Amino acid sequence: YVAHPPNDSVDVVDLASRKYVRSLTGLKGVAGVWVSEERNLLFTSNRGEDTTSIFRLPEEKELFRLPTGARPNGMAFDPGRQLLAVAGVGNPTTGAPPTVTTYDVARGKQLHQIVLPGRTRWAVFHPSTEAFYVNIADPPNIAEIPVGSTHSVRRFLEIPGVGPHGLEQAPDERTLYCACDGGQLVTVDLPSGRSQVTGTLAGPPDVLWMNVRMGHLYAAVGEPGVVQVFRTRPLADLDAFPTGADAHTLTVDPKRNEVHVFLPARHEDLVLGDG
Repeated sequence: YVAHPPNDSVDVVDLASRKYVRSLTGLKGVAGVWVSEERNLLFTSNRGEDTTSIFRLPEEKELFRLPTGARPNGMAFDPGRQLLAVAGVGNPTTGAPPTVTTYDVARGKQLHQIVLPGRTRWAVFHPSTEAFYVNIADPPNIAEIPVGSTHSVRRFLEIPGVGPHGLEQAPDERTLYCACDGGQLVTVDLPSGRSQVTGTLAGPPDVLWMNVRMGHLYAAVGEPGVVQVFRTRPLADLDAFPTGADAHTLTVDPKRNEVHVFLPARHEDLVLGDG
């Protein structure tokens, strides 16, 4: 499932045949999509209308469309509690602040909305700490929001980089990876809260995604247009694959060890094999 903002749609791609199948339409300015295999649910952040949609799979039936903060983007989901967090980047023109809004998905009900000190980016749910983590571009840090108390931030984790953007977690249950616009790859140790720069990116990144089975971390860099591959045990820069201008979005198919990179200038899905 691929968010396609100019078309107000989510495009469905069959991974086995590598073919476009259909689109879910009417999602104004859809900026992000997240799928929960555990709950057979699909979520979208509809930036053009400040809403989030909740679909049931495999029917692709929209169950709820709920209001969010201004210009929603990053999302994270706790499948056990059926809690969804949607990060809104805010709108300086109207004065709307950056926010994180949480929802009870089973009831289609908004729970809390909190204001954050800067523009939000990507978010993840971390099962071991039972918390949502949300990147904040400036001041550069990560907000930790406990799922049992989503009306407040438990702590802010300072990031030694410019513009935290992509966010991913390691299978060791204690580490976050943060890709920064300044070209830093930062590792965060959750028990201590300490962070350090552990890698260098080719340019400003967007998406950071992991293949747990391979132990590889992938960073999409739109300019100069590459996907960087890092080994995570221990962390090391392995390779960089050329993609295309503004190709800043990717996802991983762990079953086939393939990376799908989306090329906006060519309207294509570039498939890279790994391993």
